[in-house]
Amino acid sequence: TTICAKVCPYLAFWRLIVECSSCRRMAKTSMPLADGDHEAFKTVTTENATKYWGAVDATLDGVLGGYAQVSSPDAESSLAFAGHLLQGKELGRALDCGAGIGRITRDVLIKLARKVDLVELVPKYVDQAKKDLADHPRMGEFFTSSLQEFMPAEAHYDLVWIQWVIGHLTDEELVAFFIRCKKSLRPGGWIVVKDNNCSPTEPGIIDGRYLVDNDDHSVMRTNKVVKELFTAAGLQVQKEVRQTRFPAELCTVRMYALQPVNE
Repeated sequence: TTICAKVCPYLAFWRLIVECSSCRRMAKTSMPLADGDHEAFKTVTTENATKYWGAVDATLDGVLGGYAQVSSPDAESSLAFAGHLLQGKELGRALDCGAGIGRITRDVLIKLARKVDLVELVPKYVDQAKKDLADHPRMGEFFTSSLQEFMPAEAHYDLVWIQWVIGHLTDEELVAFFIRCKKSLRPGGWIVVKDNNCSPTEPGIIDGRYLVDNDDHSVMRTNKVVKELFTAAGLQVQKEVRQTRFPAELCTVRMYALQPVNE
């Protein structure tokens, strides 16, 4: 879980297997789904992510890339965004994906749901989250897993929150993960994605779509590409908001509220 500055861009196990209806949606995207052979994703692997983040301190400043000061405005904006979706309704169960040390669980999700599960790749981050949150009455399960391999229970969650982590999955892996998240929703449930966007004219951008971070081996996508992947997964954007109150040097951050397309 991290953010990025413009001067240092934000930061293949599962293959996509979908029904014919999903295949038709994918055909509508402007380019095929990029996999690990694509130029932008050659170093986007679980091994590289584990190696990089395993060397980063399990602290607020560590997981936020030296920008701990954005934590409060980030959480406040996320709560406001979720409030528009939920209209005062308390959720039964939520899932925090790429949870890091549990910052979003602590500052956002346990204020919205009666139970919150989290999934994180790096074991020491999960350990820190357990130290901070295991005794909280609203905490549920702590999963140590990559999102490529994680299989959320079907029809289990009212809200799935995915923040500052999608750059560590190829397009194929991300669409497959979105589909699994979609299946994990209860009726009326939501998926929220919050992440950085690059400009299609950004220096160094590949195919006008992808900006690679060679330090943490992640890829930032344009707003257009992110929405193409939502469509490929059978998800519809119900609300989109650009994050404000962040330092000017940081990349654009958007929040997307998603629900399954009626099939």
